[in-house]
Amino acid sequence: MTLSLDTNVIVELIRNRNLDVRRNFQQALHSDRLIGSLIVFHELHFGAERHPRPDDEHEAIRRTLADVEVMSFDEEDMITAARIRSDLAKRGRPIGAYDLLLAGQALARGWTVVTANTQEFARIDGLNVIDWTTAPD
Repeated sequence: MTLSLDTNVIVELIRNRNLDVRRNFQQALHSDRLIGSLIVFHELHFGAERHPRPDDEHEAIRRTLADVEVMSFDEEDMITAARIRSDLAKRGRPIGAYDLLLAGQALARGWTVVTANTQEFARIDGLNVIDWTTAPD
């Protein structure tokens, strides 16, 4: 399975605050393809730039994501995100811009989104979502 890691999951890995997230990540390293969208990397590095020790934060991101494949955003991802945005707008249920782009990319490519923010992603028809903040199976 290909798993697209949301920003909140990666932050939990960097901070090492949630043992279930760490266990799920370790398990997935051996059985799944782990993806980090450039959209998520943007969010992480923006946060690092705002940190009192940005160089340390950038290094923590690099170390944590050493086994995660970075994927860029392409035209099909954008078109899928636009369709999702339109559908959610018609239903009066929009989600945040970065989550929308991440969902569009995951849906276009058949990936599963790994997030602690299941409420927003659950609004998207056909998108597979996993919450790693609970114990692994």
